[in-house]
Amino acid sequence: MTIRSSESEKIDSLRDILSSLETTAQVRPEIEKYATSLSNRLLSLTRDYYASLIFLFTTPLSFHQRLIFMQLISIYPQGSSGIDLARSLGISVQSKSIYRDLKALEKQGIVRIDEVHSRLKLAFANYNNQLVNRLVELVQIHGESLREMLQNKTQKVG
Repeated sequence: MTIRSSESEKIDSLRDILSSLETTAQVRPEIEKYATSLSNRLLSLTRDYYASLIFLFTTPLSFHQRLIFMQLISIYPQGSSGIDLARSLGISVQSKSIYRDLKALEKQGIVRIDEVHSRLKLAFANYNNQLVNRLVELVQIHGESLREMLQNKTQKVG
């Protein structure tokens, strides 16, 4: 037995299809605007991440300054005292070079030093610097591999 749809059912079905096509045509420009906006945002983020990596590798930092900076980025939002930084990086605690390096990093605007107490200062990655901000985001996403790399580097140095 075959079921035949009536002429009015066919017309209703055709109207539904046309209505659906009209809705799609109305939504399409919004979808295109959203896709363009998303594409522009991704391009901007990619540009920022690239600039922050170029900044990291072209900024005139000593090996220890680079290690200190990356250590502070990897523990952000926490800070660290000079002694704790020296211990975590395998640098002599007796050496004053860690403090000179922190001052140099602060002068470049990539590290912030807060005086918690008259005898205790904590160093933080300067999150207000946009390039440092992007590096912090990268480390938060891919931080485990960075920690392994830092540990390997400090073991080779020490």
